[in-house]
Amino acid sequence: MSRLFRKLIFLWVGNTCMWFYYGGNKKMEDVAKEDNEILGLIVTIILGFLIYFSFK
Repeated sequence: MSRLFRKLIFLWVGNTCMWFYYGGNKKMEDVAKEDNEILGLIVTIILGFLIYFSFK
């Protein structure tokens, strides 16, 4: 996977998590102004482990 594609996925996941954290009260445009790539990476890793160990 290219670095740009990974960054896009992690940003999307991180922004979606932050939007849910704010309860949808904050506009997605306001949430996207922040860099939530690290949050997206952490959430993706946790979900990956959960999915991996649930099918093992």
